[in-house]
Amino acid sequence: MLFPKTSRRTRKIRAVHLFGEPIQWVDFARYLGVTLDKGLTWSKNIDHVRKKDVQRLGTLGPLLNSINCLSIRNGVQLIRPMMDYACPDWRSPACSHIKKNAVLPSKCFRITTSAPWYVRNRQIHEDLGVPYFSDRIRSITEIFDSKLAGVWNAIVTQLGRDLL
Repeated sequence: MLFPKTSRRTRKIRAVHLFGEPIQWVDFARYLGVTLDKGLTWSKNIDHVRKKDVQRLGTLGPLLNSINCLSIRNGVQLIRPMMDYACPDWRSPACSHIKKNAVLPSKCFRITTSAPWYVRNRQIHEDLGVPYFSDRIRSITEIFDSKLAGVWNAIVTQLGRDLL
């Protein structure tokens, strides 16, 4: 797979061989559970995560209603790990893709709290003290960036020592 810098068409690329076998060019690939597409739009990855979350929400739906004893936080903790995985990469997709995934935690809260249709999702999140999905992505990304900056500074410092 080749990630072009711009969306313009790239010239036909020569075949690449590994151990005498040609390697096939593809438009998307899965690596460590993340689907990478040629344009880095993350749409295939977000659709895959959303599909898995919808399946899990359908399975857990009977447990999430207010009659059962499953707490609200436990219900969300069953869905959130799949959404949080590789979410520092989610800073670049279009807002419409992120909004697609923001629906699922809100739907989970709405089912669990039996909130009526006219209550806004943002209000439900604030009342429960749980960050909204886009806010959570932003905070996880900031934590990731700060850790990455610390590692990068340590590498640069070590390289500086080695060069002296």
